[in-house]
Amino acid sequence: MKLNQLFSRKFAPKIKYSMKDLRIEASENSPVFSFQANGILNISGRVLPEPDALFWGVANDWLVNYIETKPAQIILRLQFDCVNTSSSLEILKLLYLIGDVKNKEISIDVYWYYPINDIQLEEMGKDFQELLPFKFIFEAIETEENVFIN
Repeated sequence: MKLNQLFSRKFAPKIKYSMKDLRIEASENSPVFSFQANGILNISGRVLPEPDALFWGVANDWLVNYIETKPAQIILRLQFDCVNTSSSLEILKLLYLIGDVKNKEISIDVYWYYPINDIQLEEMGKDFQELLPFKFIFEAIETEENVFIN
């Protein structure tokens, strides 16, 4: 089974989509996605939805289409307040999609922001990094601080 077959192609509510950018608004238990056609991809917030949450399929579809344009760069900035186990698998799937393009001469930067006192989120990022062909840039932040504007 190909990796992109693992992703749903259904669309979730609260999605603003254009041919260039993708924005999925946050809910109480799901993050905001702001994927820009210039290669800057931001995901931030709580990640506690059920594993079949539709927004993961939409985000992954957008990423696959973006990669097919042979971009010069991907800058992925991840800032989570809380992540459940099933959602961590969805994050890893998204990271694998990016990892698959490493050999295509695309510049890849992944920034992993985590609350300064959250050892579990820090370790999750480090565990993901060990599974991927690129390095993360880690930064501990104050819990309430949002490091990028969505």
